[in-house]
Amino acid sequence: MEVKFETMLCMWDDRIPEILLNLINVITLVKDENELRNSISKFAETNELDKFFAYGFGSHHYWMHQRYTTDPDRILPNRLLSVHF
Repeated sequence: MEVKFETMLCMWDDRIPEILLNLINVITLVKDENELRNSISKFAETNELDKFFAYGFGSHHYWMHQRYTTDPDRILPNRLLSVHF
């Protein structure tokens, strides 16, 4: 998996860096797309991933945007990171 950071992380909440670092640790341990999908899903169930980030899958990558903490329905326009598989 190739993880690319595409913009800076906004530190609006003290939990954001820890969640992101733990997620990166999970991503670096997976071997393929299926494992990545399952790992992201499990991670989201036990962390506040959906509260701070919007994410999904393209045909050959996983993408993530950061949410505004003041208005979680809105996301920052630039991708925070992408993972290519």
